Amino acid sequence: MKKILILSIVIILVLFYLLKQTPDDGKPIVGVYPWQIEELGGGASRVFGIVLNETLLKEVDGLFRANPAVALYESKEKLTLEAYYKNISLGGLIGSFIFTLDASPDELEKVKKESHKSERTDNNEIKYILDKPASIKAKQLRVKNLIYIPTVQLDEETILKRFGEPSQKIKLKTKEEGWHYLYPEKGLDLIYKKEGKEVLQYVPPRDFNALLEPLLSH
Repeated sequence: MKKILILSIVIILVLFYLLKQTPDDGKPIVGVYPWQIEELGGGASRVFGIVLNETLLKEVDGLFRANPAVALYESKEKLTLEAYYKNISLGGLIGSFIFTLDASPDELEKVKKESHKSERTDNNEIKYILDKPASIKAKQLRVKNLIYIPTVQLDEETILKRFGEPSQKIKLKTKEEGWHYLYPEKGLDLIYKKEGKEVLQYVPPRDFNALLEPLLSH
């Protein structure tokens, strides 16, 4: 019974820490939580200490103190170079990050040509595994957009409390029940699912229409 009481107290203290936005000295904890999006003007923003279209992948390594798995994906003749960081802890919250890298078509074709190992994914994409030299070279590229997948499930009350009222809500087009919470001024599409993990997609606010158009199309 005593162990159960101690465990309950520990859980309460951890939850209190995670939901508190300011430390004991009264200064705000900046740049580590998914709802802390800083609008920089000119259609740019900063989240997790990262400015999309400006921050280099090697700088993300320094912020996260981790190395990503970098791979090239081919889907419907479209090539995308991505960096994946698994289970990164920031401010007590744990989540995984997927960055799309800003590479030219020629650079993407070169990576594909030089990749000697590939596999087909569950989404029927072709995944090309980068060797070590190619992965090191990718560290010099800028990160273009970001997907964040928290390990804990968010409820609608928490979403509204932390991110505010969305400018628009659009139902998911999949069989899953949920919504797109859209925040154009923040460059955020927060995908809420009643069952399953939430997905947060960040782009520079000036590029938000690239996220919105597919949601409005039939």
